[in-house]
Amino acid sequence: MSLFEQLTELVTAQTSRLAPITLTVPNPTTPIFQLSKLIDHLTTTPIHPVYLPYLRFGALHAVRVTTVWAGLTKSRKGRVGVLQDLFGYLVMAWGGSTVVSLLLGQPPTWLVSPTPWLIYPTIYLLLIPTGLSRFFVSTCPAIIFTLLGAYADGVNRSTTISALPSLVGGSQIANANLWTYSLLSALAVVSGGLMVGLFGLAEDIWKIGVPGLFKGGVLGTLDAWGSVLVGIAYLALTRHSEEVSPLSNAFETILPQDVKHDSAKGVVSPAHARAIGALLFGTLLATRGLLLLWKGRKTNVPEMTNKTELVVFEEKESEVVKTPVQVRPDGKKATPRKSPRPSKPRTK
Repeated sequence: MSLFEQLTELVTAQTSRLAPITLTVPNPTTPIFQLSKLIDHLTTTPIHPVYLPYLRFGALHAVRVTTVWAGLTKSRKGRVGVLQDLFGYLVMAWGGSTVVSLLLGQPPTWLVSPTPWLIYPTIYLLLIPTGLSRFFVSTCPAIIFTLLGAYADGVNRSTTISALPSLVGGSQIANANLWTYSLLSALAVVSGGLMVGLFGLAEDIWKIGVPGLFKGGVLGTLDAWGSVLVGIAYLALTRHSEEVSPLSNAFETILPQDVKHDSAKGVVSPAHARAIGALLFGTLLATRGLLLLWKGRKTNVPEMTNKTELVVFEEKESEVVKTPVQVRPDGKKATPRKSPRPSKPRTK
């Protein structure tokens, strides 16, 4: 019996003694199973088997990138061309996979298959020039948009990270270690945003700049170290690396029995490990988003003081009215004549 199951039974037993009712404790592994089925459905089911035989996962990723791109480009002062804007969008969407493919000595997907060119530009034309993504970003409540975007990013990024072991296995890297997987996990996630920030692709005029990743602290760099954390967790859950054997044994003790894999190779199946990574990454991103929202609201609230001082400036009218300066025939200015203001008649 795992440690988590022991704690659950202990809490249930103590609660049943105190409360004269029967309480049903929800199964904590239910979200893992549901998310695992969802990701498997997205990565194996086409949008339409006849008219759009393309995987739904690619469409979901393309839609999510449009919302991120709409948020990045909302501060533009002028209008840019469609091709310029589309290029920046594609760099953000394909930057991570392109960098990883080049490092592993493999051609990028968009170079050997027309499928990405059919999915991403089409969704871009449907959502960006029409303003639908920007409308959704501006009208959706901030908390809902933050949570939806966080867990959508968690699913996308965990799926990308879970594909790295097979990509490394098919490459020419013979001595891949934990450091290799950690760097590839981070680059697969942050490379697109790094290139957009480095070359200013979201601005009106492209220019060399500093990416936002290098400006942030713990929260600003969460995309990088969160990717490394999820990558290490995936290796430990599937036992792909002997360097994380202590962590694998810890997962073996903590995780419930029903989520564990029957095979002795991994602690859980690759599908369940991918779902756990998505939940972990999504929770990290959601926590960061909520903290930033709370911090933004706190700074936007004006500070109220106990005393409010009102300064009233009274303008006093002058009692003397100066007539316009007249010019004499000899060219000299005449001295302005001062005339008293006519007094108002007194009323009896």
